[in-house]
Amino acid sequence: RRSGRERAVPGKYKNYVLPSKGLPSHHSTDNPSSDDFAEAGPSSVKHGLKASKGATKKSTDPRTVAEALRSDEADLWRTAMGEELQALMDNNTWELVQLPSDKKAIGCKWLFKTKRDEHGRVVRHKARIVAQGFTQKYGTDYDEVFAPVAKQVTFRVLLTIASRRNSVVKHVDVKTAYLNGELEETIFMRQPEGYTTGDERTVCRLRRSLYGLKQSARVWNRKVDSTFKSIGFQQSKSDPCLYMRRQNDTFAYILIYVDDMVIVTQTEEEFNAIFESLQRNFTVTNLGDIRHFLGMEVERSDAGYKLNQATYIRKLVQRFNLEQAKPSKVPLDPGYLQQKEEECKPLPNNQDYLSLIGGLLYVAVHTRPDIAVSTSILAQKSSKPNQQDWNEAKRVLRYLDSTINHKFQLGATNEELQMFVDADWAGNSRDRKSNSGVLLQFGGGLVAWCTRKQTCVALSSTEAEFVALAEGCQELIWTRRLLEEVGEAALGPTRVNEDNQSCIKLVESDKIERRSKHIETRYFFVRDLQEKGTISLQYCPTENMLADVMTKPLARIKLEKLRSAIGIRPDQFEEECRCK
Repeated sequence: RRSGRERAVPGKYKNYVLPSKGLPSHHSTDNPSSDDFAEAGPSSVKHGLKASKGATKKSTDPRTVAEALRSDEADLWRTAMGEELQALMDNNTWELVQLPSDKKAIGCKWLFKTKRDEHGRVVRHKARIVAQGFTQKYGTDYDEVFAPVAKQVTFRVLLTIASRRNSVVKHVDVKTAYLNGELEETIFMRQPEGYTTGDERTVCRLRRSLYGLKQSARVWNRKVDSTFKSIGFQQSKSDPCLYMRRQNDTFAYILIYVDDMVIVTQTEEEFNAIFESLQRNFTVTNLGDIRHFLGMEVERSDAGYKLNQATYIRKLVQRFNLEQAKPSKVPLDPGYLQQKEEECKPLPNNQDYLSLIGGLLYVAVHTRPDIAVSTSILAQKSSKPNQQDWNEAKRVLRYLDSTINHKFQLGATNEELQMFVDADWAGNSRDRKSNSGVLLQFGGGLVAWCTRKQTCVALSSTEAEFVALAEGCQELIWTRRLLEEVGEAALGPTRVNEDNQSCIKLVESDKIERRSKHIETRYFFVRDLQEKGTISLQYCPTENMLADVMTKPLARIKLEKLRSAIGIRPDQFEEECRCK
């Protein structure tokens, strides 16, 4: 029989919030054990909050026309649908024809989205007709579909250059971008719901690309490319979504991500001239100085641009019901990799886990390199996550929530490109593979970072560092090429910071040592880069090795030191520095 005495909460569950007195519980027992809350899987209701299907909160946007017209915002959605249809008509997107007897028409669907600004405030209600491209047949309805997207490194490099040169940076939106592309294939589509005419064989013959078609992105990209080149811009070889124009001693840049353009010029007059050229080809809106881009909030200061994703992080916290959860001072338990997997309870369903990892990766790639290694490690468990993996994934989100006022500071100084490389030798006790960490700084701030589990088992710390060095140099070569294209002064050897002196000797020596002769030839291209003068390998004391934050989960004190050093600081940090 159970004892009547009150049980204390086990220490391992203290990171989780239990229901407060008076809150309804989803359990029928009067005294639920702590295990009922802490050990429940991700599909269970957490923290005694109101029950709903799954652990995550769903979007309130309507999913069908019927839902939209039954909602409290029916008039707004009806207006949005009318605006979308009018835009399609204005662009001469289709013509109504009788469907040939030997052809099939693809379907279409209305999508509804509440658009918000960088502070989460509602800006507009948007409705869009999308073709059901999943029914298209390769070779008949489409051929090539690839279209490039802008790299985040390019975006950060442009903002750094803009700060160094005191340039103008504007954000331009292209209305109904895909509708500007002209289709080469003959595609028939059923009429959109709510706007039908004629008999059942009256369909839309598409003249222009439409959202949802397999080839729409490629057709739009082809149109953009020809337009930019017609006004004097050249496409970058490093990033196909970057276009550059040089007139006398000044540069202008356009970076495009689908229908968003970032335009960097030396003067307002030059921007206005470019904008007028774009107006002659597309329906564009000048959104002014860049403040919000791809889910990031962008802020300009004397010290350079700052990026953050506070609004996105808040949505993640709400979605996974962690508003009242205990804050975490580190993104991942430093002892996580030492735990034996057989001791952990597997999750019955990994969908919520995958959803959370996807959200964390989005933040790690854009603005928070301090969670990159934690998220990468957890992502490796996506196929078969266990309860401990789920708890640690939520810890990362609790850490982000507790540091939500931290912003990522880009550089603005004249400091040249340099790289920090480190490796955590055999840090994973499960397979003894090492983790590589790479940071690239330009202008005194980070522009690129990566953390990667090595594919081979390194037999020594020297070998692990050597492999990491080779992986980092691949990113370095590309970044150097990009900087040369955007007009940075001729680059000399790039400083590469390494804290393993044996690794440095291995690069600088021509000898084939007994303990290193087994290392794959492909890693020795680092030695070739050193001999050509592309890189200059320099010793960096371990206590100054910034890339350590990318190799393994760190304890709080060291994490906070490196986090600040790589530019992730509280919003008041700059003001405090001025006061000192």
